This record gives sequence, C-alpha cells and structure tokens, in this order.
Amino acid sequence: MYRAAVDLLAAAPVDEGENARVSVICHCMRELMNGLPSVLSEASIPRPYPSSVALLRKLPQLLTEHPGIDLELDQDLIPVPRKLAQALSALTSTVTREQGRNRENAAALLTGSSSATHPVIDQWNRTYQFFVGWTHLDRDHDNGKVLPTDEVLIGHFRVIEDVIEVRAGLFFENLHALEDLLAEINEVTEDKS
Repeated sequence: MYRAAVDLLAAAPVDEGENARVSVICHCMRELMNGLPSVLSEASIPRPYPSSVALLRKLPQLLTEHPGIDLELDQDLIPVPRKLAQALSALTSTVTREQGRNRENAAALLTGSSSATHPVIDQWNRTYQFFVGWTHLDRDHDNGKVLPTDEVLIGHFRVIEDVIEVRAGLFFENLHALEDLLAEINEVTEDKS
C-alpha cells in the first residue's frame, strides 16, 4: 500500500482525475495506518467480530420482521422486541470496542504502552482522519473543499514515515550488525598449520 501511494504521489497531478488520484493515495495510507500496529507493535488488539458494519447491516432486516414498530414515536420509552434490543446492544458495544481498539493500537505502536494520552497519539489520529476524509471524496471534495496539494500529502506521509523509522530503525541496525557478525564467523580462512 505504501509503495502504491508513493508511486501515485510521484505521478504528475492531472486535472481530469486528480480527485481520484488523491483518493487512492489516501486510501492506501489509511490502510497502511490500519495495518501498522499489527506489524510493528508487540500488542495489537484484533478487530471485533462481527464488525459494527456487519451488525448495522442486519438492522433493516430485523425491522422488517416487526413492521408494527414505530421508532419515531413521541414518547420517552419505546418498546422493541428482544431480538432488536439485543442487536442494538451488540452494535453499540462493538462500536465502543472498535473506537477504543484504534486508540489503544495507536498507543501501543507509538509509545509502546496502552496509555492513550501521549500527544503523538493525537497527531497520529489527526493524520488518520485526514486520510480517511480524502479517501471518500464525498466527505470533503463534494463539500467544496479544495483537494490537498502534494506538499500537504507529503506532510502527512512524514508523520507515518517517522513512526516507521523509529519503530523499525533499531531492527535494521541490529540486522546489519548481525550480518557483519555472520560474515566474520563464516569467513573462510586458510589453515597455515
């Protein structure tokens, strides 16, 4: 995903289709950000199953099974069948777990702990929201916002690249040290005895 985003960013902007180019770049970066915690952090919380989107899709069918329910009654309490109440409960608890999961995974990735109060987490979340906002063109572009420039995109790329460099840099330093050590150990020497 990162390579695709970088390749698209390197391509010259085209007036006809620039919105699609930006959308695909942002989609790639959003997916990268979603996957980094499971790759680079020691503790990654998996997505709840079923997802909130899957649970949400079941609600219309549940409502059609009970055509007499009027959820827009002008009263404080509206009785609903148990099955519908359980579906709403499952949906709200899953959404809560998903939102907490994203922040906790970001915390594990960025700080190595589950504490989600570090300022870098807010920066990470702002970058994520930027990419999400431009992934779906109807969220920003159709609302009259001007497409972000390549310079703006690069600024958001750097937030992610900095995290990757910090988290993976030590690995690559250790890898090079290990390669040097293995080369020395495996060096063929002539026996002069």
